[in-house]
Amino acid sequence: MIDILVCDRNEREQALLRADCREQAAALGDWELRMDAVPLEDAVAREQLVNLLYYEFEKGQPSDALRSFRSRYADAMVMLITDTAVSPLEYLRPGIAPDSLLLRPVEPEALNAVNREFMGSYCDRWRKKDTEGSFVVDTREEKVFLPYSHIYYFEARDKKLFVRLKHEEYAFYDTMEELEQKLPPMFRRCHRSYIVNTEKMLRIISRESYIELLDHLGVPLSRKYKAVFMGG
Repeated sequence: MIDILVCDRNEREQALLRADCREQAAALGDWELRMDAVPLEDAVAREQLVNLLYYEFEKGQPSDALRSFRSRYADAMVMLITDTAVSPLEYLRPGIAPDSLLLRPVEPEALNAVNREFMGSYCDRWRKKDTEGSFVVDTREEKVFLPYSHIYYFEARDKKLFVRLKHEEYAFYDTMEELEQKLPPMFRRCHRSYIVNTEKMLRIISRESYIELLDHLGVPLSRKYKAVFMGG
């Protein structure tokens, strides 16, 4: 699965991008695509999954949204859609610099060549298992790469494990014990059936044996693990 976000107000360019991405995905191994076109600020606020970003960048345009995206989506790749009137000094800066550049006017042949290299680089990265910053959910139907920074907790239920994001969850098969050994240090066991991302913790409600997380989510805290979380 490749999650693609197109932030381009030009409807013709949007249509060309959608068509070419589908063509590239088929040529690169029949990857499944999930494409969206919403403002970048909205996608970041929702912690929407984004692997590839196609982003319109005009002369004098503020870079705050792109900088925020880059800092929170370290593993995502970015293609800027711009023109020669924009000085490279506006976007070739730390925290902003794109992985690829598409110059206007956008024509199908040029887009195809640039996008083939762009999407090919992404697919090669994951084939080489360059997944240091992501948790990989691998099922028979798809392979999904979830940035650790987007994960709130893992839960065991119904003989499966589930990884919970802000608005989504994905099921996979493993054991909690083996999962604990694979995850980076910010993930800690808090219950027989839960592993929590401590970077998403808001507060611990001891009397209710409950960990309140950001975005109105939460997980139980069992007696076995309470002392560790409470510093006892």
